[in-house]
Parts: sequence; C-alpha cells; structure tokens
Amino acid sequence: MKITRRTALAIIAGGVASTGIAAAAVSSFSDEDLVRVTLEKYFGPLNMRIEHLQQFVLEFQNRNPWIFPSDRLADVVTLAETVKLGKARELLPRQKRRDLRHFDRWVIAEFHMLTDYAWRSSPNDPIRFTGWHPCTNPFANLDPRSA
Repeated sequence: MKITRRTALAIIAGGVASTGIAAAAVSSFSDEDLVRVTLEKYFGPLNMRIEHLQQFVLEFQNRNPWIFPSDRLADVVTLAETVKLGKARELLPRQKRRDLRHFDRWVIAEFHMLTDYAWRSSPNDPIRFTGWHPCTNPFANLDPRSA
C-alpha cells in the first residue's frame, strides 16, 4: 500500500480535527456532569432536574471539598463514561483509580443522604435534593456519655 502526500495530509488533518473536538468537549464538562455520569453508572438514568443536581453537587462540594478529582482527571472520566468507555479507568495509575473509587463511594453515600432517592414511592418519581436532615429517630440515644 502506497501512501500519498495527500492521504497523509488528510490523516493528519483528521487527527487534528478530532483532537480539537475532543478538547472542546472535555473543556465544556462541569462538576455536575461528572456527578451525573458517576451516579448513572450505578443507578441508571436519573430522573432529576438540573436545579436539584446543582444543589446536590454544591452541597457535596461544601461538605467534602477534598473528594473531587483534579479537573483534568474529572474531564477525562466524564468523557470516558459519556461515550461508554468506563473500562478506560483500568488504564489509569493505581492511585488515580483508588481516588476515583473513593469519589464514587462518597458521591453514592451523599446522594442517598442528601436526596429523596431511597424514599420515592416509584422509580419513575423525580429525584429531589432534600439537604441534610438531623436524626429523627425518637428512640436514638444522642447522649455521648452513654455511648
């Protein structure tokens, strides 16, 4: 097979164009996008309005500012999960994989505590941000001396 100069230039132009498109797509991701793709990875499509998702992400960041991965890693993971290449995580260094697993666990735990996901009457009901609620168990013993 003989490659002409025109073919080589077309391949290079295609590579540059696809790199530019991928860079534009990655730079447009937000923290809400990362949280949404992470939650959808475990729970499937979320029936949650963007306002409730934004409130959840803001509260999650306020409560756990150290949990979010770096911007570059977050963008790469969001892109990989969006195009259904979640197995690409296995190619990351061990520490990055561990950081992402840690992030996933915290997002899921906080999602259960800060939304009504588990309390909906039907899976089709929309998910709402409810915020943090103190313990409402009337039998709870909150006296630290008796614990």
